[in-house]
Amino acid sequence: MLNHFKEIFKYRELLITFVKKSLDARYKGSFLGFIWTFINHLAHLVVFTIVFQYIFNVGTSNYSMFLFVCLVPWTEFTSAISGSLVSITGNANLVKKIYFPRQLLPLSVSLTYIVDYIYCIPIVLLAMLISKIPFTISLLFLPIIIILQCIFQTGICYIVAALNVKYRDIKQIVGIITMAWVYANPIFYPIERLQSLVILGRTVSDFWLPLLNPISSVVLSYRDMMYFGRMPSIKNLLVALISGIIIYIIGYLVFNHFEKTFAEDV
Repeated sequence: MLNHFKEIFKYRELLITFVKKSLDARYKGSFLGFIWTFINHLAHLVVFTIVFQYIFNVGTSNYSMFLFVCLVPWTEFTSAISGSLVSITGNANLVKKIYFPRQLLPLSVSLTYIVDYIYCIPIVLLAMLISKIPFTISLLFLPIIIILQCIFQTGICYIVAALNVKYRDIKQIVGIITMAWVYANPIFYPIERLQSLVILGRTVSDFWLPLLNPISSVVLSYRDMMYFGRMPSIKNLLVALISGIIIYIIGYLVFNHFEKTFAEDV
């Protein structure tokens, strides 16, 4: 692992180049550029708000912001996973002809969407201001939560990028998983809705959710800071940190295992 981070640092300029290239490619030739990112998030917000607040009558106060503060980082999270799927196969010429740490490719995808989310933060803050949600000192935790999300999603990106080189069906599998995963997180509904569900004698909220779905701790932390105006719970921060480190290590090991045959398999 130490050599892994040394290589990333050594090739940091190449990593920055990959991230810049990815960001430029997303908005190249587009008249509105980054504004499309905001429009996409806003479109999701409007659709889900109509469906869950007015059709299903969720009944949560200021539901638009309740949803928005979690939906934006979640969208970036799943987009990073989807983008990393082809980070190796889509750069076959580089992988075959030039030496560089291959993990830079999925890492650059993960960082690209983290940067994209950072670009969206002023939009979220503006929406908070319009919705009269007060800014509190809890927002100082935002960089910490972003880093925790980055660690977790980078580990996932390593895994799916490596597996997709060997098994091309992974793309379809990941699509199904991410589609279902969103509903396993308290994004569209408050965490209290899970209180009635019991697994192994424990409620879902204090057993299954943080342990088997650790990304929910990141989601809940965003909502705590940007909707409720309170500090993220220590429990959620610890779960996000520990699970992020574990997933990152697993991702590194999986990637390192499959990397040996990338040149032949791409």
